[in-house]
Amino acid sequence: MEEPLPQTRPYRGCSLRATLLGLALSAFMGLAIPYGDMIIKGSQMGVWNTNPGALFLFFVLTALINVGLGFLRRDWALDKSELAVVYILLLVANTLPARGFAALVPPIATGAAYYASPENDWKTRLLPHLPGWATVQDEQAIWQYYEGIDRGTAIPWGAWVLPIACWLLFALALYLVMVCLSVILRRQWVERERLVYPMMQLPLHMLQDDAQHSPLKPFFRQPVMWIGFALPFLMVNINALHAYLPYFPTLTTDFGGMLLFRDSIWVNFSLSFTVLGFSYLISRNIAAGLTFFYLLNVLEQGTFRMVGVKIDPGPVGAFGYYGQAIVIYQAMGGMIVLVLMGLWNARQHLREVWRKAFTGDPAIDDSGEILSYRHAVWGGLGGLLVMGIWLWQAGLPLLVVPLLLFTCFVVFLTITRVVVEGGVAVMFPPITGPDFTAAAVGTSLLGPRGGASLATTYVWGTDVLILLMTACSNGLKLAELVTRHKRRLFWAIMATTALTILVALWIRLEIGYRHGAINLNWFYADNCAQYPYRFMELVVANSGGPHLEGLVQVGVGALIMAGLEFLHYKFAWWPFHPLGFPISSAFGPMWFSVFVAFLLKSTVLKYGGPTLYRRTLPFFFGLILGEIVPAGIWLLIDCFTGKSGNVLGTFLG
Repeated sequence: MEEPLPQTRPYRGCSLRATLLGLALSAFMGLAIPYGDMIIKGSQMGVWNTNPGALFLFFVLTALINVGLGFLRRDWALDKSELAVVYILLLVANTLPARGFAALVPPIATGAAYYASPENDWKTRLLPHLPGWATVQDEQAIWQYYEGIDRGTAIPWGAWVLPIACWLLFALALYLVMVCLSVILRRQWVERERLVYPMMQLPLHMLQDDAQHSPLKPFFRQPVMWIGFALPFLMVNINALHAYLPYFPTLTTDFGGMLLFRDSIWVNFSLSFTVLGFSYLISRNIAAGLTFFYLLNVLEQGTFRMVGVKIDPGPVGAFGYYGQAIVIYQAMGGMIVLVLMGLWNARQHLREVWRKAFTGDPAIDDSGEILSYRHAVWGGLGGLLVMGIWLWQAGLPLLVVPLLLFTCFVVFLTITRVVVEGGVAVMFPPITGPDFTAAAVGTSLLGPRGGASLATTYVWGTDVLILLMTACSNGLKLAELVTRHKRRLFWAIMATTALTILVALWIRLEIGYRHGAINLNWFYADNCAQYPYRFMELVVANSGGPHLEGLVQVGVGALIMAGLEFLHYKFAWWPFHPLGFPISSAFGPMWFSVFVAFLLKSTVLKYGGPTLYRRTLPFFFGLILGEIVPAGIWLLIDCFTGKSGNVLGTFLG
């Protein structure tokens, strides 16, 4: 628990300089992450919910820059509340340049036209149904983006003005809803359920002051932390040098794996220092549940493949093939129950929010939130209305719009809950909202224009590896340190969102036109430009009703999840937290790190108790920083040396 703030030296909170510094670093991230992805092609600092870009910049700020300023003059250093504001803005910004609108709008707004060919006949089958205001219409501008322009030729910015403006409107509406939902749920999760927020424990410890308020925080004066830091730091640096000097060895924590069930299932044994560090912070029943349900999922899929049990996947796009069709539809049922059960458990709090929003009940205090409950409720409803109208105008049947929004936010809330409670740093949804919507209503109801509208949702509703709602919810835990000017933080978050998107869009288009996007990152210029339209092609070509087999499995998954929730809440002896069930099919890369963390934590608690556990925490914090910090350093080195492809860290590639 944080010590009380000294009255003789009040913290500045969301000050102007903290906000401006956060915006400046966010803009830098908006430039650096796309440049790293497209030119350097090194470690990816903006992909997973570990938020490596934010952690790297925050480490540099707190351990170096702020310390230097403090030693020069004490008032120049940011206090811990200001540093908290900067980190919250960095968290938000980290979600946007690599897997957000800035990365996916350019390929999706141009991909159908560029990849149209006589063989696929997209020019007549798909292009007429796409919303012209959300896609680039200038054919020359599209070809120049993918293949580059001559030196001295001006970039055709005019062709992008309308699509960017339309997408920015949708993005701000979506992110407004996410922020408002995070505000509405914060008290329930933080104060009533007392979730652990594993990923915020590291910055909270980095910000703790001592009695002297020294510029160098106590966290950085702990030898145990630096011992933990040294192990991954040494390994990452040796691997980085191998890219320059091939006679240097390479070190790995990938211990291979095994094929099971007649070589139909691969189980990997790969250890990530970052995931190990975060997983050490979660409760043991959650770690046991995550591991158990992953292994149970392996058993289920392997058995199905051996005996030939399967169903037609239905209209599932590229991001829905992380498991067998039975498994991914069951996962959707599990996610729906997880979200609805969470809302049911929060019913008393939600009634208070509703009463405060519509009656202004003075007995309900929302002064500690970054946004009043009234503004949060109306802001969320207004954002949903804008999103609904946008989707309707893009071609989605009006009756389908609520279902799409519901399923997408089920996925978003599931990911957010899994991250803030379970510390699951590396995950993707087993099935996406657009895929499930198409399966639930049937492709015949959608029609070509509905399929086109769903195709455009790949910008925001499918490849959800890192999520602003998760960052915002985590950040609101850290906002407890911001005791002054807290309401400014909402506007700072929205300003950061708009600024980072625009900066990242500009640099991606600039680099694309100067070098030819097709010559840069294959994932954005090739896969992301075609995935949505292959999905749309599937919807247009296969007219049918609701996918009944899939819906039955959704019901099965919902029943299983309801049973697991019952066991969890009614029986204290039940060892497996149900949080792992809905994501079990998408948990493969992480399971071994979580399992090792579970064994280590269990051993420490058994023989040393809570005292030894607290003493070991800095070591595991060091493991996290020791993998992320050198990856960021070598990105800067590679930028100046011109080296490309130097990918470091287990989940940074």
